[in-house]
Amino acid sequence: MIRCIMVWLYQWTEKEPLYLLLKRTPSLGGFWQPVTGYIEPPESNRTAALRELFEETGIEKYEQVFDPQHYYFFNMHGKECAMSVLAVEVKNPPAIRLSEEHTAFQWLSYAEARQMLYWPNNMVALDILHEKLLASGTANNAKPDGN
Repeated sequence: MIRCIMVWLYQWTEKEPLYLLLKRTPSLGGFWQPVTGYIEPPESNRTAALRELFEETGIEKYEQVFDPQHYYFFNMHGKECAMSVLAVEVKNPPAIRLSEEHTAFQWLSYAEARQMLYWPNNMVALDILHEKLLASGTANNAKPDGN
């Protein structure tokens, strides 16, 4: 089974988080999604998430890693894939350096991000994450685990 990671980069506004979506190149589907990638053994979910975040956005500095305790399985090109979901909080929109896999990025509200997502499992992951982030309160209540 292939192990994959989905990373939702978010930043808090006064009332709610904004989420970063990346647009895949046309040859990779041309759709919008969060940071995604493979977990390379023996990486942990967290290590893979931070590596993929850096590879796809250039971001190294963050406030905390949030685990919404969500995962799912799907078929990718005939192979079973286990997708784990994590979220990484940043403050003040950092500069984004896109990888070759992407052509654009946008910081979006929950409603805007949900409308732009292509895959239903991405929508479910965002729904779960957003609900858990709102339940946990603003970034002021969170304890950074730094880098």
